[in-house]
Amino acid sequence: MRRCLFTVLLLLAGSLAGAQDLRKSVTWENLRNHPAPLPVVGEIIPRPSNLNEPSLWSVGAETMDRDYADFSKFRQYMRETGVGYARLQSGWAKTEKKKGKYDFAWLDEHVNGLLEEGIHPWMCLCYGNPVYSEHGDNLGAKLFTDGPIMDGWLRYVRATVSRYKDKVTMWEVWNEPDGRANLDSWPRYANLFVRTAKVIREVAPDAKIAAFASCSPDRKYIRQGLEEIKRLGGIELIDYITFHAYWPVTSKVPPAVRQLRADVDAYNPRIGLLQGETGCPGQLEYGHAMNSIEWTEYSQVKWDLQQAMNHFGLGVPYSFFTMVDLNYGWMLQSYGLLRCRLTGEPVYKRPKFYGVQHVTSIFTPDLKPCESVRFEGARRYQIEGFGVQRNGKAIGAVLWLGGGRPDSSLERQLVDLNLTGVDFQQLVYVDLVTGYVHELKAVAPVPNQRENDAWALRGLPLWDGPVLIINKKEIQYKEK
Repeated sequence: MRRCLFTVLLLLAGSLAGAQDLRKSVTWENLRNHPAPLPVVGEIIPRPSNLNEPSLWSVGAETMDRDYADFSKFRQYMRETGVGYARLQSGWAKTEKKKGKYDFAWLDEHVNGLLEEGIHPWMCLCYGNPVYSEHGDNLGAKLFTDGPIMDGWLRYVRATVSRYKDKVTMWEVWNEPDGRANLDSWPRYANLFVRTAKVIREVAPDAKIAAFASCSPDRKYIRQGLEEIKRLGGIELIDYITFHAYWPVTSKVPPAVRQLRADVDAYNPRIGLLQGETGCPGQLEYGHAMNSIEWTEYSQVKWDLQQAMNHFGLGVPYSFFTMVDLNYGWMLQSYGLLRCRLTGEPVYKRPKFYGVQHVTSIFTPDLKPCESVRFEGARRYQIEGFGVQRNGKAIGAVLWLGGGRPDSSLERQLVDLNLTGVDFQQLVYVDLVTGYVHELKAVAPVPNQRENDAWALRGLPLWDGPVLIINKKEIQYKEK
């Protein structure tokens, strides 16, 4: 009797813990208590997700096909992110547990739930099915080329696309086919892609189709795969190439993406690039991407925002990995915007959650990178960033201290900086990490100082978290 009572009390305690409001994040409160050394005049107003508003941003809602996360436990926080899209994985093995019998109820919950939260789902068709073969139903699954498993796969693809063709914005074929022991699988991938994409086009002629979801740093796999897809007559089936960049030092991303763009242009310049999945752990991890590095929730948010800004500056849409911590059974990842319990319930919003809100609220499709903006500072600092424009007019610049892996320091460096190519009026300083909007009179008096046709910013606080220097009228914020 005592043992039964004890068990009941444990279950009740767990239930009550899951029902409680989210806890405050100590790291977030600490960041907010260490603003840049400038007067705070306001803070960014988060914009909720809205199906009717265009967006460049996506968030990961992957792995629910393998029950590593529970949608019902985090759905209520999705709209707050402000993203326009969320990436799902289709789960052949979860949907077809008996040959020829499809149960889409679990996937209906996710697709329809995202739409109800104002977010467009896009779906990765990936992994095998043990009722057909032992190729694997998880990351690292072997690719198949023909036979009963291919026939079953194509029937499943047809059924899935038919069901969701009016709800899913894009179909991605496979996930990281070049991972682990599959680096030489590009001929098999090309065959799988072409055959799958033809079924998608047949069922949904206007559907967008993405290829590769590549994780290989050198992108050789994509080049080889494109050559084989071309040989098979399938280049015109590709609308986007997705890639995953899990690199500790984000400054390596822009040259690699520019090279990938040149490689793809050689086959078809119409094909777009899309960052389909990347994110940073919030602690030292012993498995998965960027493990064995002493990450914290401070360096995490700065890394994720650097990555997001690098891709925005290159004109590449971006998906943040991932909405919640994922429980793989043997480990609980810490990449989530929401920190979670082992049972999947969110505990608190990481600083990364708020950083995503700031990015999605400010960097809407009408704001674009601008190559005419130039910046120059003291040589001892490696300043990275780019200019921004709206309606063809340069209105500001995104800046951060780069050159290495983001650290956990909350200190800023006071940098003398010259900006050219921008028609500044009344400047404000927006910290994309904290969301604070700062006055810049002490750094750039009104009227602004100009030296050799450059705006002179003296003692500008910079750190390895991105900041936006912009005309005040171009930004919406809540005044303090």
